[in-house]
Amino acid sequence: MTKLDKVFAAVILGFIIPVIVFCAFWWLSFLLKIDSRFWMIAGLFAGFILCVVLLRKLRLIDRFYIFNNLPLAVLYIVYSIGIFGFFMGVPVFNVIPGILAGVYVGRKVKLLKQPISNFRSELKKAAIFSALILFLICCCSAWLALADPHTAANLQGMLKLSFEATDTVIWLLIVIGGASLLLLQHVFLLVAGKWAYQR
Repeated sequence: MTKLDKVFAAVILGFIIPVIVFCAFWWLSFLLKIDSRFWMIAGLFAGFILCVVLLRKLRLIDRFYIFNNLPLAVLYIVYSIGIFGFFMGVPVFNVIPGILAGVYVGRKVKLLKQPISNFRSELKKAAIFSALILFLICCCSAWLALADPHTAANLQGMLKLSFEATDTVIWLLIVIGGASLLLLQHVFLLVAGKWAYQR
């Protein structure tokens, strides 16, 4: 495992743990109607401590490239939901987890010295899984757009359309935009995977 492989593992694992604990403390303070500012800071601090403990005690960085599919799938879904929420339902940036998945597969197969047939098979599985998650994310985004009465006005202002954004226009943007994102993610995932494998 190279230094870059360890950095990649540390970033992927080290970012998500504090964020999850931070959000948990935030939501808990909201539900209990207590001072959210204090608990948000406390959650972030606790998240960093937990992150350091888990990464060191469980040696997660060293074991990152031998994880089973289930924890990897959960990690991918958590990242996808987090990105979707952070960008307020706009799925454009949800191609990022797909790219990271391609890098992971490429490095995993290379580090474990598996044959190229395994690389192709694993990359195909990652591409299918990533496409499924992105499709579901796009469906959620479409539902939010169609349920929001201000979507048409927002589109007209954002895209500076010279015509009225009717339901047909919104549907066209949803279908074309979603299909484009799925295609882009597929291409980026394959390129990232091949690049990581050949490093």
